[in-house]
Amino acid sequence: MVKVPSNLGINHKRKPKMPNATIQAAAEGMPNTTRRNLLIGLATASTAAAVAVASKAHAVEAAPEAQAENPELIAAYDTFYSACTELKNALSDAEWLADEWRHRWPLAPEELLLNAGAQHPYTAGALIERDIIGRPLLRETSPITKRLSRNFRERTRKTCFTLLTADKARELLSRWEQSEPRGRTEKSLSRNIAFRREAIADCKRDIDIAEQYEAETARIRKEAGADAAMLRVEEADRAVDAAAAEVSLFPAYTVAGVGLKAAALSVSAHRIIKECAEDKGPIGQFIRLAQSVRDLSEARA
Repeated sequence: MVKVPSNLGINHKRKPKMPNATIQAAAEGMPNTTRRNLLIGLATASTAAAVAVASKAHAVEAAPEAQAENPELIAAYDTFYSACTELKNALSDAEWLADEWRHRWPLAPEELLLNAGAQHPYTAGALIERDIIGRPLLRETSPITKRLSRNFRERTRKTCFTLLTADKARELLSRWEQSEPRGRTEKSLSRNIAFRREAIADCKRDIDIAEQYEAETARIRKEAGADAAMLRVEEADRAVDAAAAEVSLFPAYTVAGVGLKAAALSVSAHRIIKECAEDKGPIGQFIRLAQSVRDLSEARA
């Protein structure tokens, strides 16, 4: 029978052992998948990547009356496994690169730091401080005395910030330059003119700081090959989705084969499972059905 992935939780502590058995002809019996999971949390430029890597199906003895599984489904699942393995390797290599270059990656100057707490999911896609491979960068709060209160620093030892970019600073500069100071009295008008002048000077300073920081981080990413590493992750992620779609196209002849299809669906749909698992509509119903089939197949193994 087939055991399929059932855990989509992150596990950074233990790397799975990869099986080396190959898929044989379906007539030899129904393939059996040992349970292997790998879910690496990684924030790329486009998404926070996460994938559960299924283990490769291999032939085992089948009961004489057992119906042979669809060989096309087995072949598609083999391709799906290979795609998962490549994504696992791409993610692992990207994390290795981040570790190797961590000591050379600069922290953003304090003048560019905006809102704290930017590591939370609701800030996905925001312009936040990130490491060399795009993960939210958590930094010590204790040195940031001008921007953060003592109470916040004591309660929050590390946090991630949204960043003021050079482009955003230019937008602010343009707004200030186009604005016309007003005041009901000569004193208030004078105060507002001085405030505008100071704001323009601050924007010009921030543009210079942001351009230097962005140029330095771009230089380091190029030297480290980070963009190529993340492109590999994105391409591997798309390959996993495409391979999972292929698995879904072929009919299953056994409960175990249906389990393979459910496993592939669970991997390709990992981005919405967490959000929609409790949904009462059709999407939530399909997700719970896939999870039930996967769990049943594993229990029968």
